[in-house]
Amino acid sequence: MPSARRSAAFDPISPDLDLDALVQQTPNFEYVTRISCDMIKTQDLDTFEKLVLLHVIIGGKPLVIEGFHKRLDEWTFTSGWLQDNHGKKSVISWRR
Repeated sequence: MPSARRSAAFDPISPDLDLDALVQQTPNFEYVTRISCDMIKTQDLDTFEKLVLLHVIIGGKPLVIEGFHKRLDEWTFTSGWLQDNHGKKSVISWRR
């Protein structure tokens, strides 16, 4: 039986999209700050904490740490890990 709820239409992103122009022309768009895991390793902890404080806490913006996923073990956050660690928890959601 088809769903009674309406779903949003999917509009694929055009292959001709000029991302640079879009970011420059849209006032509330800007590129996210990115740093590598290796850069964190070469700096002291205080420097990293200041970076997080300025960008994330005070600035309210995301900070992408590239390569961080490679430092996690492969089991963590897989569907099996989630099931083993959080599978028995139930969530009650109330709809209005």
